Amino acid sequence: MSNTKVLIFCWLALVVATALTVYFGASAMTLTSQVAAVLAVAIVKSGLIIDGFMELRHTERRWRLIMYGWPLAMSLIIAATLLVPHFIAS
Repeated sequence: MSNTKVLIFCWLALVVATALTVYFGASAMTLTSQVAAVLAVAIVKSGLIIDGFMELRHTERRWRLIMYGWPLAMSLIIAATLLVPHFIAS
């Protein structure tokens, strides 16, 4: 696939993922499932940015693991920050 097509696909996927984030954020789900859904979409969005816009899909596996590890680590920290007080208060 040409580079232009990859970028257009990534952009469209990011638009859809952003709409999903807004939908999940405004839905009447439980806090735990809402946080999980929003953070899962955020991880997918970061993957699109890493592979598509940063073009790291052509680099060494080590760099991709480092770049994918950061959004995963941040998502776990955010989830813990939001959910631990919720479970302590329950």
